[in-house]
Amino acid sequence: MLIDFHAHSSGISRCCKIDGENMLLVAKSKGIDGVVLTNHYDKNYVTIDAAELAKRYIKEFLFVKSYEEKYNIKVFFGIEVTLARHNNVHMLIYGVDCNFLLKYPDIFYYEQKELYKLVKEHGGILVQAHPLRGGKNVLLDFDYLDGVEINCHPLYDGSHIKFLSKIAKENNFILTCGGDFHNDTHRAKCGVYLDDSLTEMEDIVLYLTTSKVIKMFIQEPDSMEGFEYLYEK
Repeated sequence: MLIDFHAHSSGISRCCKIDGENMLLVAKSKGIDGVVLTNHYDKNYVTIDAAELAKRYIKEFLFVKSYEEKYNIKVFFGIEVTLARHNNVHMLIYGVDCNFLLKYPDIFYYEQKELYKLVKEHGGILVQAHPLRGGKNVLLDFDYLDGVEINCHPLYDGSHIKFLSKIAKENNFILTCGGDFHNDTHRAKCGVYLDDSLTEMEDIVLYLTTSKVIKMFIQEPDSMEGFEYLYEK
């Protein structure tokens, strides 16, 4: 199955222009078998307190996941947190459950090292989202990263797949792949190929961190066609 590791829904992500149900339908129409719902988790989204944001975040995830069987598409839990102390760089968190966010609702204030250690303690991994996008993001401290993302959003300046693959191999990183779909342009077909038996996020994280070869589907921003890519650690 092909899983997009970076998806949004308008119920939380303010910049997203599509609700969770229709986001799944669009993904399905592109041949994507599942998504990791990584809505934005940003201090600017706090209206009352961080704990309330965490509750709303989880409620939205459960709402989108409720359509899983109806449309026969997998929905996994993830987080795209904006790090206020690191020039608002975006980090993707995989492998933690909903209780993680309830317990630590203010993670957007954490420094990278602090967040990394916390995520690892809870069985997760930390991946930097869309590095080098528009020249605005820079790669943070490699000592406190598990991987980097190959991003296929059509409005960006490229996936940077060659450079990021080189960085990943040199640092024994994993690569993930996602479309960062906001319904602001066409929907890219992209993601990581996983065995159908991997039905829990903790098993997916184990697969990503232990496999020597990861197979992805990439669609560059300037192309309507995609291609398969093998990343060998």
